[in-house]
Parts: sequence; C-alpha cells; structure tokens
Amino acid sequence: MRTPAVAEAEVPGWVPEAPARAAGDGRPTPPGSAVGIRWQFPALPVHARMARIWLEAWMADRALGPDTAYRAAVAFSEVVTNAVLHGSGLITVTARIEPGALECEVADGASGLPVVYEAGDDDEHHRGLSLVDALTSEWRVAACPDGGKTVVFTVRAEEPE
Repeated sequence: MRTPAVAEAEVPGWVPEAPARAAGDGRPTPPGSAVGIRWQFPALPVHARMARIWLEAWMADRALGPDTAYRAAVAFSEVVTNAVLHGSGLITVTARIEPGALECEVADGASGLPVVYEAGDDDEHHRGLSLVDALTSEWRVAACPDGGKTVVFTVRAEEPE
C-alpha cells in the first residue's frame, strides 16, 4: 500500500495506523476486495488540512476519476473539519475503495451528533453537512457504544453518459 506524499514526520502529532482490515477479523483485506487505509491524529486545526492532502495523495493513483476524487476530498474535508472543531480526543479516518465507490469514515470521541442547519443567504457558516449531502451518494452518523461517533459517507463513481 502506498503512503501519502507527505511524510509523517512533517505532520505534528500525526499517528498513522495499520492498513484498514476486512470484516474486523484482524486479517488484511483479501485481494480483489475493498482496499483501505486508516490514520489517527489529534484534533488540531492543522490536521483538517493535512487529512485532505493525505486523502488526495492516497486517491491519486487509484483510478477513481477526477469528479469522484474531488467530491470525496471536499466531503472528507468538511467532515474532518467538523471533527476537529466540534469533536474531542483522537480522530480516526478510514477510506476504502470498493468497485465503483469510495467510502470514508471519520470518528471522534465527542458524543454530540452533528446537525444539518439550513443556512441563511448571508450565513458564512453552517453549510458543511449540506455540502456533504450534495456531494455524496449517501452519508450517515452512528453513535459509538463506548462514546463518540462515526460519520460515514460514500461517493459513487458517476456512470459515463
């Protein structure tokens, strides 16, 4: 598995984890199934930007197509930024490529679930989750049994016309 172009030593507090595992059974993802990676980092503002750079570098050679990669990167950036600003504890991000789709998870230790606001015309904030909704095929939030939450979204590759 390739690592991002940015070396971990260049990112303060960045703690890469092992590659994502299949079915939670501890075995590596088998060939031909979903390919994934996972990173964990503290909730510091610099990491919101670094997470997007990491995802873009990871997606670069995986033939997702520019539109799919762009939509995924923007949605990922919004969800990670929310975790940094409103979450707590370490943030864990996971990305998996499945046939025709990219699935991302962003988990943090805060128990408060995100809220979709209807932003006014002159409101400069509160548009993040509306943007995630517009850019992704589906998204959801799950409260974790041991505290915290996970936001999961899927971006499907668009069919050529």
